[in-house]
Amino acid sequence: MRYKITIAYDGRNYAGFQSQKNALAIQDVIENVLKRIFSEKIRIVMSSRTDAGVHAKGQVFHFDSEKVKEAGKLKFSMNGLLPKDIHVLKVEKVSDKFHARYSVKKKTYEYLINIGEYDVFLNGYAYQCFYKLDVDLMKKGAELLKGRHDFSSFNTSSLKEYPDQVRVISEFSIARKKDMLKIRVTSTGFLRNMVRIMVGTLIDLGRGLKTLEDIEEMLERPCKTTRRYNADPNGLYLLKIFY
Repeated sequence: MRYKITIAYDGRNYAGFQSQKNALAIQDVIENVLKRIFSEKIRIVMSSRTDAGVHAKGQVFHFDSEKVKEAGKLKFSMNGLLPKDIHVLKVEKVSDKFHARYSVKKKTYEYLINIGEYDVFLNGYAYQCFYKLDVDLMKKGAELLKGRHDFSSFNTSSLKEYPDQVRVISEFSIARKKDMLKIRVTSTGFLRNMVRIMVGTLIDLGRGLKTLEDIEEMLERPCKTTRRYNADPNGLYLLKIFY
């Protein structure tokens, strides 16, 4: 039986989603809970890695087990054992042809920027920007990033590991509600730190540290040594996975 699980989590207390040595990851917590429920070692396959401090409103993973559990009861059992900063939203039984990573059609990330007074209640959940930003100029920069480009200048994945760094961004929007900027980016796939570096570049643009011509140059002449700003992880959310 293959189970598809959709979860939300607060990433502040974890070293990212994927298991790693000498640090607590969200994957470790989930697999320990599943081991208690199924009385066997369970390995989960995630749709997308998220870094330390990054949150999710719609992360997806799957796992296999010969033991059959009713979806509603499994959700209830998992939420009863998981810490309060990780919550199962949905449990589905799916075909073994479904794959949490390889069946993905597109992903949407959201980034929050507080451009008003420092808000203690947003600490860890939005980037608190102390600089005045030209939001209209940032929107023009976002338009430049939409479409099909080589994003080598906008990520930290090595060319050896990912020689093809061409990606297609179908949505890159910036909406303002009072003092909160909500940035949404949708693509068929992202490279390491790609969203945070693109957002960081737009912040530099809004501050006057970069120009639209600089962004065009980064796209037209991809380069791993280009100076770029990797925006704070706490403002980033994995919003939704589309299958």
